[in-house]
Amino acid sequence: MKQYLLLILPFLFIGCSNKYVSIKSLQPSEISGTNISNVFLEQFTNDDINQTNYLETQLVNAKVDNKKIFTIKPTHEGVDAIISGEVLESSFDFRIYYDESLSSRCVRYEYVNGARTGNCIEYRRLLIPCERRDYRVKTQVKVLNMKHEVIFSKIYSKSDYKNECYRYNEPYFGFMLYNNLNYEKEKKRVNTQLANIIAKEMIEDLSPHYIYQKATLIEELAESFGEKNQKEFEQIVELLNKQQISLAQDKLQELNKKLDSKSYETLYNLALTYEAQHNNFMARTYLLKAQKICKESDDLELIENALIRIKSNELQERKAKSQLSDI
Repeated sequence: MKQYLLLILPFLFIGCSNKYVSIKSLQPSEISGTNISNVFLEQFTNDDINQTNYLETQLVNAKVDNKKIFTIKPTHEGVDAIISGEVLESSFDFRIYYDESLSSRCVRYEYVNGARTGNCIEYRRLLIPCERRDYRVKTQVKVLNMKHEVIFSKIYSKSDYKNECYRYNEPYFGFMLYNNLNYEKEKKRVNTQLANIIAKEMIEDLSPHYIYQKATLIEELAESFGEKNQKEFEQIVELLNKQQISLAQDKLQELNKKLDSKSYETLYNLALTYEAQHNNFMARTYLLKAQKICKESDDLELIENALIRIKSNELQERKAKSQLSDI
């Protein structure tokens, strides 16, 4: 019978995570200076984990706003780029160690008049054999133009591990032969999964794509605005945290009007609703208003970070749309 170890981490500090609004933004490919649509995909060197096939699947399925990004060509003729690569590492290591079993065994019983009773007076946890298995995949991808110049190169690494313990009466080493027969199969299964994860990371570098960013909300309204407004503000924050953006925006507009635009907390959260709707003009307008009246350093940092994020996302979106324009 196998016993899988569960690692339970104690919570030293208990607290609530920050509430946030999810911001969707378009990001460009990491390949700058050229637009790539028609590609030839070479079989990766040392690939026995389906790395090439996984990347091909990602290339075929890559879309932005339902617009197909890549067309894979059967030859080099008429392509914008050649994608090649090499599996630099597909490894598996294991080590044996011993750990205490989760259950105890009686090692000393009570005796009455020289006869052993069924009452145990000493329990002890037994040491049982365990394995730690480590899996690792490292793959390099290169993109070359038609002059065979490298225009993009990156090495991707992924790893995984498993701890497994055995509860046998017989010595552990009697089962090593059985395990050895399965190690190669297990290595291929896990490392193939890692190759699939790597392919998903590759496509994010090779293609324009969307990402989701967490914009932290201001969760409390200043006491000076009164308990009733504070409770209303907290309810709106809950709506925002559930990504009910339009409803929360309407309520924030009403609250902002009631507070005569004097609450930077309301202005900031209102700005995030517009940012989430890709209305950066309105988002920036409310952020600048909030910035002027905010005196709290931590909240002022949130406001300034939001302004920086909007500016950065606008720049990245322009780059991505430029890359998509010729596809």
